[in-house]
Amino acid sequence: MKRIPYGISNFEVLRKKNYLYVDKTSYIEILDRYAPYNFFIRPRRFGKSLFISMLENYYDINKKDRFEELFDDLYIGKKPTEERNSFLVWKISFAGVDAGHGEEELRKSFNFKVASAAREFLYKYGDILGENKLPMENMSAEMVVAHISMLSKINNKQVFVLIDEYDNFANELITGGSQSTYESILHGEGFVKVFYKALKDATMDNFNRIFMTGVSPIMLDDLTSGFNITRNYTLDENLNAMMGFTRKELSWIMDEVNIKDIELREKICTDMTTYYDGYKFNENSKSVFNPDMSMYFLDNYLMYNRYPKEMIDNNVKTDYGKVNQLAYNFNNKGALEEIMTKGETSTMLVDRFNIHTMYSVSENFKSLLFYLGMLTIKEQGLSGTILKVPNYVIKTIYWEQYFQRMNLEYNIQIKDVRDAITEMRAYGKIEPLVDIIGKILEYLSNRDLMKMDEKHIKMIFLTLLGIDGTYFIQSEVENSKGYADIMLKRKIQFKDITKFQWIIELKYIKESERNTLEKVKEEGLKQLQGYAESKMVKEELGLEDLKKALVIVVGKKDIYTVKV
Repeated sequence: MKRIPYGISNFEVLRKKNYLYVDKTSYIEILDRYAPYNFFIRPRRFGKSLFISMLENYYDINKKDRFEELFDDLYIGKKPTEERNSFLVWKISFAGVDAGHGEEELRKSFNFKVASAAREFLYKYGDILGENKLPMENMSAEMVVAHISMLSKINNKQVFVLIDEYDNFANELITGGSQSTYESILHGEGFVKVFYKALKDATMDNFNRIFMTGVSPIMLDDLTSGFNITRNYTLDENLNAMMGFTRKELSWIMDEVNIKDIELREKICTDMTTYYDGYKFNENSKSVFNPDMSMYFLDNYLMYNRYPKEMIDNNVKTDYGKVNQLAYNFNNKGALEEIMTKGETSTMLVDRFNIHTMYSVSENFKSLLFYLGMLTIKEQGLSGTILKVPNYVIKTIYWEQYFQRMNLEYNIQIKDVRDAITEMRAYGKIEPLVDIIGKILEYLSNRDLMKMDEKHIKMIFLTLLGIDGTYFIQSEVENSKGYADIMLKRKIQFKDITKFQWIIELKYIKESERNTLEKVKEEGLKQLQGYAESKMVKEELGLEDLKKALVIVVGKKDIYTVKV
């Protein structure tokens, strides 16, 4: 049985050590037909580094004798292109560049990364180039590029440049509020801009191919004047599934790891779809699964023969939390509230933008969330592209990010929230959670109250329920009786500690409309009973141990809870 390659991004190791590899080599054929200088964005932990490693092994002139060993049973092994094993491959990764200690340390770290990659390059190809080390220490990045370019030109060898995490340090600068440093290194004669200009100059000699990846197009736009040679293929229909797993590929994975039972396969596929699927990078394409999240789940499932208690990998939470902070720094509160309450938003999807327009243009902010994997394409709408939250993992990350803000503003402790939800799960009591909501409302200013409505109450509820993580939360679930505000379903991994499931209907009444309370209560109870009797609720939750609650918030101070 094949091993699950969780966290492994070295193609050669995967092939030698009997790890599972989902064949993405057919995309080499497509890329060979495209422009020679490619730019490609995908969210964090989406297989970019592994894809770059695969390209490195395919094009490396030194691995010509190992082609069959590495690629024989793969698509490209049966249909190799003309340029296989014909390049000197120079791979540079900007992961780990020090962006937290000022511009000078950043410059040194950046130069070190480029020089280290060059030393490895010269070590590999010293016999071909007649030189196996850099001529001096502490060379600037642009000098290193010029030297590699000169050597390859003298020896008439083509170079394929692979750049991974091109924007890693730039994103850290933006997240850390170091905008002045960002502008300094990317504008005028900034060292990053000068490096990419040197790279562009080298394409006039023997730098014949470039493939670069990252998570956002912000830095690319700021580089444009000095590096205007790349084609951005991020939204290309033919490359939608170049990274990530299709449903067909997931089925193949299950074959490879001996998950044979049809009913079990369907169950796993359904749950993985809910948690890890949903990413579309072109409106005409089918969605793909996040590969890292999928490998995390399968690795745990195969090891213990049960679902992991945490369906969300902590490494993903950390990475997406950092990257989401990049978006939160732009502080478009209205757009975030719309996304969290409706699960979708409409925008004109922008393929490049710079740091200045990020602060003023809503379309750019929403587009950034798309590139970071926090939104994905749903469909084309009348006034733009409709973007939605791709899956349950990303919903949870929104909830956790919003809770961090609530914690700062209202001093809400996560232990108190978990204790309150334990009361709901074990004893069918919603009152402790409602008490926490009441404390939050007391903190609100009169200005906040003017904007308060049902969707804001729902956002607070969803956030508190989401950060606990023991219920599977569904919001605005459509059924024959309308849309249920919140449905709380047992998770398979917590079924032994979850007695009660819930349907919750929320209502908000402004202080000036307090006299409508009885009418609103009557309508809410009628809706709630209708949801409970619907076919969908009976199938999803059943009727045994099902709790139903109507929560009505009036103004700032009063919350009425009616359990049916």
